[in-house]
Amino acid sequence: MKNNSNFALLFIGSVFVVLGIFIAMIGYFADRDLARFAAEAVSTEGVITNIETERYKRGSDTQTRIRYIVSVDYAVNGQEYENTVNEYKSTMRIGDEITLYYLPDAPWIVKGGINRPPVFAFIGFGGFFSIIGLFFLNSVRKKGMMKNYLKQNGKMIYAQVTEVERDLSISVSYGGAGGHPYSFIKCAVKHPGTDEIKDIYKSNSIKNDYLEKYVGKQVKVYLHPSDNKKYYVDLEELVG
Repeated sequence: MKNNSNFALLFIGSVFVVLGIFIAMIGYFADRDLARFAAEAVSTEGVITNIETERYKRGSDTQTRIRYIVSVDYAVNGQEYENTVNEYKSTMRIGDEITLYYLPDAPWIVKGGINRPPVFAFIGFGGFFSIIGLFFLNSVRKKGMMKNYLKQNGKMIYAQVTEVERDLSISVSYGGAGGHPYSFIKCAVKHPGTDEIKDIYKSNSIKNDYLEKYVGKQVKVYLHPSDNKKYYVDLEELVG
């Protein structure tokens, strides 16, 4: 059932895993490409001809950032080239000489430095995201395994739905405003012939705005053979 909370956890977990892998791959390939460049690059001296500033914003960040674009002139085998490099230092001035690095078979590809990016930081950061994602996915897997075990091996009883509550632990944004669309039911087993409540059980959460109509109805509950704290309220069967 796509409307239950497990689907939301699967989606969140998958997003974190994919994002973590993507971040790690960015770091790996950036480091690999720069390592190849550093192994083949040849140095030459160039002259700074201009330093421009460019203001920009990153994503939804409200803070304005500044990017420096350094224009350089240099010569390779008597051929003059004009190019720009993103490497910038506060001590740079127009007319200063600067050491440049280029590829012998592609002298128009030039860099102002060959410092390799912190690939381990990318991999570590990506691994952190992946671990979070795997935690969510493993949680869903364990819930699914326990559900199947209880339905096959547990003791089935009937309980009466007594109330519906919003699941405040799951929040979803709607155009910038947060909400709690998931709800769960509480059901109770009463002593025969009385209204005294014997046991109370809580279901998993699902996205359903009409759960209140099931208050007073009977729902199946599967109890663990030896652990009273483990059970499964079959809310999915109740709502069809």
